[in-house]
Amino acid sequence: MNEPVVLFALTPGVREGFLPGWDAAKTLPFRTEWADASGMSPESLTRLLREKCPRVVVTGWGTPVLPDPEFLGELPGYVCHLAGSVRGHVPRSWLERGVLVSNWGSSISHTIAEHAVLLILGSLRNMALWNGCMKGQADGTRAKSALKTRSLKGRRVGIHGFGAIARELVSLLRPFGVVLSAYSEGVPEELFRRCEVRRCGDLAELFAGSDILVELESLTERSRGVVNRELLEKLPPGAVFVNVGRGAVVDEGSLAEMAVAGRIRVALDVYETEPLPMDSPLRDCEAVLMSPHIAGPTEDSFASCGDFALKNLRSYFEGGSVEGRVTLEIYDRST
Repeated sequence: MNEPVVLFALTPGVREGFLPGWDAAKTLPFRTEWADASGMSPESLTRLLREKCPRVVVTGWGTPVLPDPEFLGELPGYVCHLAGSVRGHVPRSWLERGVLVSNWGSSISHTIAEHAVLLILGSLRNMALWNGCMKGQADGTRAKSALKTRSLKGRRVGIHGFGAIARELVSLLRPFGVVLSAYSEGVPEELFRRCEVRRCGDLAELFAGSDILVELESLTERSRGVVNRELLEKLPPGAVFVNVGRGAVVDEGSLAEMAVAGRIRVALDVYETEPLPMDSPLRDCEAVLMSPHIAGPTEDSFASCGDFALKNLRSYFEGGSVEGRVTLEIYDRST
């Protein structure tokens, strides 16, 4: 009975999506316990943790927030979160007490980078207005003229933020022959140099020199609302602004006003408040290309995220390293 226990506290949907057809008994060299997290209260989870005393807890979307350490006699050594941000599931005090916490790390960076390319191209071709052109004009030549479509080839692309997603985006944009610049506070110069991306001295320089600006900065108290009207007005007329990072980094009111005025083109996958309120000025912007926070992961990549977690579990019990580790710094920068 002293064998280490791994407690999977997951909803059936998460289990099937991330671990389809998986048989723990055949693949993991330790005892597993499964708990249906559907409708589970935080109090129920606390009782379960006290009863099972697991060495590892596996969480996902729908798993209640883990209890404050003072309500448990002994904490698990490891929380393996199948998804992204852990802040809604793991209290900061668990990390402070030395519990190892991981998420899907950079394993879905490619899907978000792909979506950024989609929004860039969609904005350049004015995709948001396609339906209106199809319905309102039978003359295809006039429609094309009204859309003022553009090509990505050779454009100046600026990236605000330079984490794993930004670096993945750099590789996807290379074939278009774009000129790449970036800015992110605290990122070492060597990383920009290794990726062959010009590092700007500040955000003003980045925005002023970008035909296309991709927002990928993480959200902290320093970055909240940092992309304000003053910065947005530095973008060249007709520039494209794409946000697949964090909505609260940007002043949405100014963004909407500039889009309505035709000053810039805008494409968004993230918003300051989600779901986007019905009275948001962005909803009145016909020319803004919006997607419902679906950049990552794609439906077919959930199983890969599950495999990533299983690899971490095996490595943990074998004394190896765990990828996608959430440090206190990463925890504080996530939303």
